[in-house]
Amino acid sequence: MGDFIGNSKHEVTISRLHTTEQQAQSAFDFINNDHTPVMSDTDSGITIVNDKDYTAQLTLEMESLDVKDKSVIVPPPMNICIIIVGTRGDVEPFIAIGKRLKKDGHRIRLATHAVYRSMVLDGGLEFYPLAGDPKALSAYVVKKDRTQNEVLQILQMLQDIIFSCWPAAQADDPENQLPPFHCNAIISNPVTYGQIHVAEKLEVPLHIMFPQPSIPTTAFPHPRTNLPYTGVNEKKNYISYKMANSGVWHRTENMINRFRQEVLGLEKIGENGGDILILRQIPHSFMWSRHLIPQPEDWDCSLYDVVGTVRDESVPYYVPSPNFAAFLAAGPAPIFVGFGSTIIADATKITNMILEAAIRAKVRVVIQPSWSGLAQGGTFKIPSSVFILGDCPHDWLFPHMAAVVHHGGAGTTAAGLLAGKPTFIISINDDQPFWGWAVTQAGVGVQTCPMAQLTTPILTEAFKALLQPQLVERALAMKSLMEAEDGVENAVHSFYSHLPEPKPNSRRGRDRKRTQYP
Repeated sequence: MGDFIGNSKHEVTISRLHTTEQQAQSAFDFINNDHTPVMSDTDSGITIVNDKDYTAQLTLEMESLDVKDKSVIVPPPMNICIIIVGTRGDVEPFIAIGKRLKKDGHRIRLATHAVYRSMVLDGGLEFYPLAGDPKALSAYVVKKDRTQNEVLQILQMLQDIIFSCWPAAQADDPENQLPPFHCNAIISNPVTYGQIHVAEKLEVPLHIMFPQPSIPTTAFPHPRTNLPYTGVNEKKNYISYKMANSGVWHRTENMINRFRQEVLGLEKIGENGGDILILRQIPHSFMWSRHLIPQPEDWDCSLYDVVGTVRDESVPYYVPSPNFAAFLAAGPAPIFVGFGSTIIADATKITNMILEAAIRAKVRVVIQPSWSGLAQGGTFKIPSSVFILGDCPHDWLFPHMAAVVHHGGAGTTAAGLLAGKPTFIISINDDQPFWGWAVTQAGVGVQTCPMAQLTTPILTEAFKALLQPQLVERALAMKSLMEAEDGVENAVHSFYSHLPEPKPNSRRGRDRKRTQYP
């Protein structure tokens, strides 16, 4: 496995832009015919924008309809280690990518938190337990008053995650008897932090895949900074990425250098460690639709690709309970409200706000608590127009909804738009304000609102605005554009196209030409 030599190479044709021309043209025609909604309520702050220039990011460039096939070399079977830190929504896209890579004969190991073992194995991939508790990490992010002990616990968890990247790439899964795994290439999201150092030690290529921007650009600020999204190219946006990377490096420098020196036997790195993925020119694939956020013009196209939304297109198996099926059949399509893996500090207050707004707006609502704590642990008077739902895959659920209200996670945002649903994002932290801005400026949702500023009147007006026919039509147009993309195929193509050329005299997979590190 992993041998790049001999006559086993085969060339296949993979479309660089997997676009269905008829779907894309239909959506383009709709948008260019000025079907742009306009609604404004100055009291509530709910706005749907009518400025064609402001929403021009949604417009499909006609030249992209000229789909040109490009050939890419599919390498002989490799051992590919996918290392992912995050919540369920962060992990799921990589199961889809892993399944696609497996079809080409590669052995795929997905290393992530132990809580996702069954999900990964059910996807037909190998698993390795990465350190860290995603629920504890999520709770820490939203907590305002952190004790010193809590900070130390999270820093220890972060160090454990970094150190576990090494066995993830070459040790045996302690719970499965499988042949030894020796990594030939690594795919990872940037927040594992240890992945590039493991790649350097093993001398194997690394490819970063992420559903939010992490490369400096003047187009918009780093999602984890507090700079406003103006839609204007500004130098301060570019600088914000340097600031964010520097902040991460300040917290992780000591643990990363310990990892390099004590575990990997590598030299210590200095003050530019926060920009290591940029300085070492590691290729990135960004997993969002270019119709929602176009690729920034100042990104190096030879290193960075926007590949489209990555999702598992297999039909999710779900049978609604009799009570839920009866609720869906009893009236108009409801509005979804859920905050995924984001933990809400005052879930009781927000729950009461949702219930009251549903009554005032005279809409039906489905609340999915997940990790948020909504409708849990309190005494709530649930009206007949509201249903509290347990686990249910969004790919099944969202097509049955009239609109979606959520935290603005990248995966949830994409799932709602792929279902053609108008969106209201109530952001809490991390990249959520970024996706709130993206949805608003694209004209497929009402004005985003931080949860700290949410009121019952704002939510009431949002519920009403989400059902306006013009907004529904525009969301359906975005659905057509996004459905025409094949994010999984494009991500795999991007990975293959950035692999280094094999050495002509290579004898083993690990002896092929490496990515060079300065």
